[in-house]
Amino acid sequence: MQTFTAPISGNYKLEVWGAQGGGWGNHDNAPGGYSGGWKNISKDQILYIVCGGKGLDENHYEDGTSYNGGGINSEHRHAGGGGATHIATSTGLLRDLVGNKEAVICVAGGGGSNGGWTIVDVTKYQAGGGLVGLGSPPFYYIDSGGDVHEVPTKGDTGGTQTGCGPDGIQGGFGYGGNSLQDGGSGGGGWYGGNASGGDVVSKNTHGGGGSGYIGGLTNATSIDGGTTFPRPKGGTEQGHLGHGYAIISWISLSL
Repeated sequence: MQTFTAPISGNYKLEVWGAQGGGWGNHDNAPGGYSGGWKNISKDQILYIVCGGKGLDENHYEDGTSYNGGGINSEHRHAGGGGATHIATSTGLLRDLVGNKEAVICVAGGGGSNGGWTIVDVTKYQAGGGLVGLGSPPFYYIDSGGDVHEVPTKGDTGGTQTGCGPDGIQGGFGYGGNSLQDGGSGGGGWYGGNASGGDVVSKNTHGGGGSGYIGGLTNATSIDGGTTFPRPKGGTEQGHLGHGYAIISWISLSL
């Protein structure tokens, strides 16, 4: 966690990027989303910034943590959801603020993790929100004869503005669902994405992305990771890969 103390009163631009999910397979894991907008901040006001950790994934990188709400899998350390990134007026992880939601200014959702050994490109699915995190696409696998098979899934697994999706192992405010067996875990968010596994949703399907939130901003937007949005260091990106990120920029004096 980091803090920002406003040096002068004025309008500031707050931007947050959610973390990438972990997962199975040899393709890119699902990206995080973006939220940004303006906030009038008084001199000496303190803001608390928590950047999400990219999803646990020992197959592809060693520094994944799923920090700030990414769901995990107790059996496999390559099935962790990406953590959310948020800015608030009170300290704590996002899930710790469930009784103090009015303190949360903005959130970018983390990507859900892949489930099973899938060949589908997940970068346009199960991404962090947006006001709604993206859900699981169909699961594809290749049999021993080289034939590709599609397994339909329940896709309503992304977090929303009012709760978690109806399908899968439920997450909650600030955290994604924890997966079972070979399932994918949910990404962290305003509300986290749901996970798969067990008897709830096929163990081979993916975790949903967590939702973003912009209720504490003006001139605001929240964009899911399947869409192009600003890159932290300039330019644009389609979904955010790696750990979460946050930027606070001074815009103008208060009117």
